[in-house]
Amino acid sequence: MGEVHMCGQGVPLVLLHGVGGSWRMWKPVLPLLERQFRVIVPTLPGHRGGEPLPAGVEPTIGLLADRLLLQLRAMGIEQAHVAGNSLGGWLAVELARRGFALSVTALSPAGGWRSLQDYRALARSLVTSYRLMPLLFLLFWLLMGLAAVRRILSVRTMERGDRMPSDEFRSSLVAFMCCRMMPRLFRNTEATGAIEPYDAQSLAVCVAWSERDRVLPFDTYGRPFLDRVSGAQHCVIEAAGHVPMYDQPEAVARRIAATATEPRGVPA
Repeated sequence: MGEVHMCGQGVPLVLLHGVGGSWRMWKPVLPLLERQFRVIVPTLPGHRGGEPLPAGVEPTIGLLADRLLLQLRAMGIEQAHVAGNSLGGWLAVELARRGFALSVTALSPAGGWRSLQDYRALARSLVTSYRLMPLLFLLFWLLMGLAAVRRILSVRTMERGDRMPSDEFRSSLVAFMCCRMMPRLFRNTEATGAIEPYDAQSLAVCVAWSERDRVLPFDTYGRPFLDRVSGAQHCVIEAAGHVPMYDQPEAVARRIAATATEPRGVPA
């Protein structure tokens, strides 16, 4: 079984990170959420520290969702509230589709685009970053101890990357460059397409987009996602980049808790 961080007591809440990440990206919000929930934070299958994918099987969104569901149920978790960022937001909806999620908070979720051109631009950008990461890591290894350098290096994904401790920042870059399935996942996702339509009328689903998202700008990727997830609530996390947990931990925690305690998010 891959890395899973657990803390707190109460109703279970699963937190899912983005592509190339690890459970550690949720660290700033854990002290805020563990007061109310039993928080389960896995590193996603196919990621560094996560459960390995089966040999010879191509990575797809559906496969990741199925493997994640098996992992959670092997831990005795049959249902939980789910919150996810980026890829994790898409997977949160897939867990709802599979009957696992009691509620969904999707933070700047992946999975929506209007055209193949928009998808290819996104995939090309992220795969290029993945391939350049070893060089950037080598060049800036010593300078990552400086808050200003961390903020500059993370400007595309966060507003306040300087808030990440240097060891966590280095760990996040290592996780990204060791996510070897990433190019294949993007290639396969082009073939399978955007998120399948989902009717959120019977479940509390909030799509919370970061105000300053430079990876998935709302007009290009957010509106198409909302078009496909009908009935979802939409809100904005102000002054936050694509990965908002370090930028606005209190706002992120409040949004997750509010969605999880909506009447539709409580099982009958």
